[in-house]
Amino acid sequence: MQTGRTEHRTATNAVASLEAIEGPALNETVLFVNISEHGARLISRCSWPVGKRVIVRDVLLNYRTTAEVVYCTPHSSQRFAIGVKFN
Repeated sequence: MQTGRTEHRTATNAVASLEAIEGPALNETVLFVNISEHGARLISRCSWPVGKRVIVRDVLLNYRTTAEVVYCTPHSSQRFAIGVKFN
């Protein structure tokens, strides 16, 4: 039986924009912790609801994709770790 992730994640410190597709309007700058072909872990100042559909945008890399928030847990006293699954 296999445990853990099945795909390689690349560590990064890239800055991106996270934007809600549907209301309520949420938009903030976040930090990529790691990224893979199917998802990413982000650090945010806001708590994002699980199931929320979002747009992840990295202006420097000209990268934009839609995703779904799959988890949001406290990371530090003022930050949240967010997992997104790319659509």
